[in-house]
Amino acid sequence: MDTTKVFAGKHILLVIENEAVPFDRRMWNIARALKEAGARVSVICPIFGKDNERFTVLEGIEIHRYTNTFADGSVVGYFREYGVAFLKTFFLLHRLLLRGKVHVVHVANPPDIFWPLALYLKLFGIRFIFDEHDLSPEAYLSRFDKEEKDAGMLYSIQRWFQKLSYRFADGILSTNETYKQRAIETDPRNAKKVFVVRNGPDTRSFKFASPNPALKKGRKYMAAYIGVMAIQDGLEYIIRAVDELVNTRKNRDVMFYLIGKGDDWPRLKEMAAERGIAEDIVFTGRIPDPEALEIMSTADVCLSPDPYSPLNELSTMTKIMEYMSLGKPIVSFHLKENKFSAGPCALYVNNNDPVAFAEGILTLANDPARCKEMGEAGVKRVAEELSWQKQAERLRAAYAYVLSR
Repeated sequence: MDTTKVFAGKHILLVIENEAVPFDRRMWNIARALKEAGARVSVICPIFGKDNERFTVLEGIEIHRYTNTFADGSVVGYFREYGVAFLKTFFLLHRLLLRGKVHVVHVANPPDIFWPLALYLKLFGIRFIFDEHDLSPEAYLSRFDKEEKDAGMLYSIQRWFQKLSYRFADGILSTNETYKQRAIETDPRNAKKVFVVRNGPDTRSFKFASPNPALKKGRKYMAAYIGVMAIQDGLEYIIRAVDELVNTRKNRDVMFYLIGKGDDWPRLKEMAAERGIAEDIVFTGRIPDPEALEIMSTADVCLSPDPYSPLNELSTMTKIMEYMSLGKPIVSFHLKENKFSAGPCALYVNNNDPVAFAEGILTLANDPARCKEMGEAGVKRVAEELSWQKQAERLRAAYAYVLSR
């Protein structure tokens, strides 16, 4: 696609509420892809972790950050976080508008709170893109362990906000076909404006590194996880699987590396200490990509412990494609979208069963020939279909539609 005319002279603003760039890999990939296509790109996001400068320019992309108090899991905490985020985003948006034209505001969820902004922006002739990373209603059910039939008013509000986000967007980006179908089922008129742009690693930079055997600390095998550590991400199933291997089966052949951080991180470390398995697990926290790539390239098996839930069943896990791009076999529960992404590159075990998860780790670790075959299939699938380079083509097509309206 010739992007010269589509993006030339265009100013695109990306809005993120729950992460910062460049740590948010999807949004940073989007920012870079739009910049490469010829657009001017700005980002509004919170200060988060090491991304703590209020204003900076990286790779020609302007990043405007604000301080916020993230929710503590309570309803009041969420209202406080989202209210502050909306007001500060609104303020920074106007600071940019005073400096010149903005052509597109591209908002990433969760949460689905920015649909009023879509209506307001129409006064200025600014297009609005809703980038749905998570199905917020299902995220609410999963996080608070509720059933749809008795989920209450807050769930109804989530569904309403989702519907309004679809309704007022000029374009909708979905991370998989399941999310796309949700948008269409909500309102068939959405079909013409919804585009699938999957999460995928940029294989030009996210690539295999030289393994470091010293990381195994004398163990025969090594397993690794990368990603967020919130309750819905299921890290406790890894802890319980290690408990099964070490304390029940008396097997200390595997060293585990857990890369990342989140609000469940302290509880997970406490669980490991209580079970006497702290020496079997390295919690790295958030680390630079080169260090993470060295760990994952050294690992014999990579882990996707996301348990079955209304959200996880329908969501695409970025780490799955990252593991595949490095040629690593995966242990996963039976989740619809995980099975679509990984196909034969993962061993699927009984849902939410830590004993089955432990057995899956040993099964792969003790079968290097099978691991090699799974790894090669993963590298091929990412290169042909799931890499970020392929998704960037879809992103540009979505923008061509939005900007041509």
